[in-house]
Amino acid sequence: MRIYFTRLKCLIRDKGNLFWAIIFPLCLGTFFYLGFGRLTMDSFIDTIDTYVASDYYSDLLVSQMQEVKINTDKPLFNVNVDKTKAELEQLLQDKKIKGYIYVENNEITYRVNGSGVDQTVTKGFLDQYLQISELIVKVSTTNPEKINDVINDLAKQRSYVKEILSGSNPKANRLNVYFFALIAMACLYGSFWGIGLVRDIEADNSPLAARVNITPTHKFKLIVTYFLAALTLHFSGNMMLVLYLKYLLQIEFSNNLLLIILTSFVGTIGGITFGAFMSILVKGTPEKKEGIVNIICLFLSFLSGLMFLDVKYFIDRNIPFFSYVNPASLLTDSLYSLYYYNSLSRYFLRLSILAVLSLIFISGTYFKMRGNRYDSV
Repeated sequence: MRIYFTRLKCLIRDKGNLFWAIIFPLCLGTFFYLGFGRLTMDSFIDTIDTYVASDYYSDLLVSQMQEVKINTDKPLFNVNVDKTKAELEQLLQDKKIKGYIYVENNEITYRVNGSGVDQTVTKGFLDQYLQISELIVKVSTTNPEKINDVINDLAKQRSYVKEILSGSNPKANRLNVYFFALIAMACLYGSFWGIGLVRDIEADNSPLAARVNITPTHKFKLIVTYFLAALTLHFSGNMMLVLYLKYLLQIEFSNNLLLIILTSFVGTIGGITFGAFMSILVKGTPEKKEGIVNIICLFLSFLSGLMFLDVKYFIDRNIPFFSYVNPASLLTDSLYSLYYYNSLSRYFLRLSILAVLSLIFISGTYFKMRGNRYDSV
């Protein structure tokens, strides 16, 4: 236990690895949320406060705006008609409102002081309102006997596209894959702790490792203890990321938190063992090894959909084998399976493959380190 706690203290003092393995994924998750996080929600459009001049307004327009709904319980517009055009213009100039509507000589004017979602949605409604109004006027003028049929057809709002949704999660959003890939990348960044494990045990890597090798402690015990210390620290960081995304940023995951924790745990093991294995394979300074491993981790994360989601679908469709040997893709697919599918078979298959890969990595690392002998330390 003394070796374990000593090693844990050493890892906590490694500010570079703490940043890349723990702080950087938190920052990247925040940037993802600011960039497109609201698009992952059920509805990113809230009720819009809309102002119509009380001295220049149409009863029909106001009534139609009040009837439009985002869903059965949520209106699209909160229509205010208690201020005059002059008062609304002053509020607009003072930037206290985003825009207002007035009707003069049967023409609708929408004045705004900038662009945004609210203004775009409001303009879209007004454009549709004008098109329908013109259509009704035209039909009533040319074929008045058809006016009732036209009004009935407009009221039906037919849809010719049927969306087939998941049976387990009818609100599934493909953009959440970016956040799943982010967690996978954070797990892979445990590779830096794996590189540190090899660096501080292999005598030819550092003076500290040379001193460690002359101690009577068995190398297998050192590997296990160093690994457990890295696992403790990195798994804690990954849990911070998962809880931050799920409960603070309100990113939708599976409701099964225990399986999400299990995924993060297996992913953490995979990341650390992958880094240790790559450190054994790559010859050179620790900085060189960290640079190469960093590039590999980013490339694997890119293929799992972290930067561009369609890349993941391209790999799954055209090179399916690579998805089964890419730790980042296995983690991303595991989280997506929990989020999207009813059955857990796909989830456990991905997680089992990752566990086997982790076993291969740690076994290869141990047998390679075990066989190293030094003429002098």
